Amino acid sequence: MPETVVHFQIRMPPALHEQLASWAKEDKASLNALIVGLLEKAIEQHEAKAASKE
Repeated sequence: MPETVVHFQIRMPPALHEQLASWAKEDKASLNALIVGLLEKAIEQHEAKAASKE
């Protein structure tokens, strides 16, 4: 089953964009892939923290 793609715009400071773009280039990944990966990790950490509070 194909994954649904959601388009989302975000505003960020130019310096942050430059840092993320540089990181993505170092990893030979797209900026989008890098940001999606970072968000996925943040969700995992958030869920783990919430589960540990139960």
